[in-house]
Amino acid sequence: MRAELTEDEARFVGAERVARLAVVDREGAPRVAPICPVLDGDTILVASDPGAKLDSLRGEPRCALVFDTYVEDWNLLHQVRIRGTARLIEGGPEWDRAKRLLDEKYPQYEPQAPLRPGRTSIIALRIEHVTSEGF
Repeated sequence: MRAELTEDEARFVGAERVARLAVVDREGAPRVAPICPVLDGDTILVASDPGAKLDSLRGEPRCALVFDTYVEDWNLLHQVRIRGTARLIEGGPEWDRAKRLLDEKYPQYEPQAPLRPGRTSIIALRIEHVTSEGF
């Protein structure tokens, strides 16, 4: 089992604008949601307003992410699958730093969906297991 991204995988994950987050809700049902992630070392950061995604992670912090691209030439497909444990950051210096990283990658946050302490949680998913194809 591999717990670190290769350099090529890290470049791919860092550049991708959207990934899919899979969680399990309190009744044990799977949920998948598109997210806008930022790679920060061995952690993926994601902003989230209150809702089912956060409720699920509070009950079961283990989750999975998929980063992928699709092209008609299947020889060029790339995919990185990550499993890990999520931790919620609700405020403080760590939240401020994560917000800066998210705002840098997604400048549309501030004018369209501003991240605010007390309203926006930051999901910090520690990378624990990595598999990939196309690298």
